[in-house]
Amino acid sequence: MKEIEISRIIIEQYYNKLLDCLDSDVVIVGAGPAGLTAGCYLAENGVKTTILEKRLSIGGGIWAGAAGYNVITVEDKSILDQMGVSAQQTQDLYTVDAIEFATALAYKAKKAGVAIFNLMEAEDLIIKDGSVKGVVVNNTTLRSSGLLADPFCIAGKYVIDTTGHPAELVNMIKAKQADFHPARLKEGFMDVDKAETGVVEKTGEVYPGLYVAGMSVCAVFGLPRMGPIFGGMLESGKKVAELIIQKI
Repeated sequence: MKEIEISRIIIEQYYNKLLDCLDSDVVIVGAGPAGLTAGCYLAENGVKTTILEKRLSIGGGIWAGAAGYNVITVEDKSILDQMGVSAQQTQDLYTVDAIEFATALAYKAKKAGVAIFNLMEAEDLIIKDGSVKGVVVNNTTLRSSGLLADPFCIAGKYVIDTTGHPAELVNMIKAKQADFHPARLKEGFMDVDKAETGVVEKTGEVYPGLYVAGMSVCAVFGLPRMGPIFGGMLESGKKVAELIIQKI
């Protein structure tokens, strides 16, 4: 039956991809602008990279722009140029169509060789000998339904938290190690200049094997929020990739 042939092909292709990713070089949790950018640069440099996104769609907060006005801004368009995204200059800023931005980042990451799994949620971390070694993963729909289902694991030499405002992976460590670095996990009041600069400066390793990039940096270090300006997110994603490439 044609229906069974279709089903067999989908299941085989999906699980072959998943099996291949169980042992990755880098696991990124969160497929927003920082996560996709990091994945793109890592994969382009031959680093086996897996991105997990708990939502159905990838792109994080890109799609909505500002309050549903699907236009975003950047101060520097160099990374956008590399991604093939068009930008229009308006005074000291560049404006970008949010839909083009999200789809271009996703396309570039996928074509670079990143394996992306949506509806996959990190529920815990693998920590051995004081270092993060991977992610404990479950299906988002199972977790949201409240059903008790055991997870599986994806190993990575390095893990990146790009979960945005909640800084979910850092919070997992904080919940079990109360004295862990961040005093509080929450960004401050809006200040675009400080946030755009700080999110790049503070991008890096916060726990052996665990890096933060994007809005997770703001939450971990109490930096201001910055609203619908995304240059810092892109630069943060590029920086975290460069830091890990140096180590690998």
